[in-house]
Amino acid sequence: MDASAVARGASSKAISQVFLKLISFLANGYLIRLVSNEVLGVVYIRLYLLYATIQILSREPLRKVCLAKHPPEQWPQLVSLIWISIPFSAVLGCSLTLLWVLVLETPDLPHYTAGCVIFAVCAVMELFAEPPHVYLLNKHFVRSPIIVEAVASLLQTLITVAVAHYSSSLVPFIVGAVVYSVLYVMVYWIIYRIKRSKDDLMFYGLSKISVSPEHASLTISFLKQTVLKQVLTMGEDYVMTFLSVVTFAQQGVFSTVSRLAAIVIRVGFKHVEDSYYLFFAQMLRRGLPPDQQGRDALKTCKETLGNLLRFNALFGLVVTVYGLSYARLALLIYGGQSLASSDGPWLLQWHCPYIAVCGINGVSECFYFATMSQMEVENYNLKLLPFSACFLILSVVLSYLFGTVGFILANIGNMAIRIFFSLRYTAQYFGGLDTLYRTLPNIPQLMIIAVCGCTALLSKLVLESTESPLGYLCHIIIGGLSFVLVLLTLWECEDLSFKSFLKSLNPIKMRTKTE
Repeated sequence: MDASAVARGASSKAISQVFLKLISFLANGYLIRLVSNEVLGVVYIRLYLLYATIQILSREPLRKVCLAKHPPEQWPQLVSLIWISIPFSAVLGCSLTLLWVLVLETPDLPHYTAGCVIFAVCAVMELFAEPPHVYLLNKHFVRSPIIVEAVASLLQTLITVAVAHYSSSLVPFIVGAVVYSVLYVMVYWIIYRIKRSKDDLMFYGLSKISVSPEHASLTISFLKQTVLKQVLTMGEDYVMTFLSVVTFAQQGVFSTVSRLAAIVIRVGFKHVEDSYYLFFAQMLRRGLPPDQQGRDALKTCKETLGNLLRFNALFGLVVTVYGLSYARLALLIYGGQSLASSDGPWLLQWHCPYIAVCGINGVSECFYFATMSQMEVENYNLKLLPFSACFLILSVVLSYLFGTVGFILANIGNMAIRIFFSLRYTAQYFGGLDTLYRTLPNIPQLMIIAVCGCTALLSKLVLESTESPLGYLCHIIIGGLSFVLVLLTLWECEDLSFKSFLKSLNPIKMRTKTE
């Protein structure tokens, strides 16, 4: 894959994500004032869980197989594999929709059944865009998918907000989902028709469907892994949906706060993880032991992974410290008094350490998944199976003990154990703990973070408690000044290698140097 194309795609993805998340952030803050927490709980937990389950289980395993390097003669088999995702998603969608409508508790809201059916249809419809999506990425048109998602997401958000002025039920979200899916599929195929070569007609015909046993076996392995990871990633949503341990209104507050925290995770971590997964996958050959890899490539990957882990550890530590002092004020500005006076601040405070462990887990797992063989994938799946069951049980127990905070505590434990597995693999791969030691902050960094964190906490107790505009403003100014001091100290206490890494933060440049 062309290095410069990947670099442009990574930077474009980062910019578009920041732009889109900013719009979604403002739009969702406005929506909170238009619809009830019960509606938000049904949409963001119940309906989006149905949509995400169909889409992720039908799409992710095939993408992992088809987006790897393959010889040209295997393309017809890969095309067949891509198209199989559509009937698979249709069967899965019908089964899950019946479960959502006939078995689960029905909320006292109009259009719930229609919402389940339409969200499932939208998930299946978007699978029709998988052939052009895979084609465009394999042909190195890395910006095209970004354009598609940017246009569709922007229009979905704007239309949802517009319709919400006339209806405060599920209708705005249903209309927004339909608009997104139609635009998503339509724009993908338009771009494909523009970009494709004359001999790329294989996407239009399915007269010869053939899938190689190797691809089928690898797809099944990734499917099992995707199911387990889906349970671990959205386990709290499944518990809330199937066991009804909290009310729909509590689910609405939880989902609103979770989406607010997810902005940091997706914008701060996700595009970096995606880019460096590609970097590690191209630098090192999957399944080969370290002594059979290139020495320069191995050294570069070791240094890069250590710097990534250190960056995410420092980022997560700062977010955790300041989140304790500014969670309530952030929710007051974002969602108004109703959100700030609920369990929202308590939930957001606990989401901050969760963000920290997510950052470390994302980087460690991106190296793990980029380098392990199919046998190691299967072994990892076996480890996840009992762990997934334990995680669901823990989520139920902690939710009964601590309410919605229990779900966050269970997720933190989930991420901590996954970090243990992936870092243990990393230590064995590189033959030592040097990479792990690099993750730890030094003493001056810990001291300045602790001092500034205590200052912000004292400011919260003295100024925020006044509940006056002047008090809030002074609290923000103190936090901003101490935050700048933290950043300057962190920078001055780092070595040249880490500073150079921060300035570039582009894995492709390092790859071209080693080649």
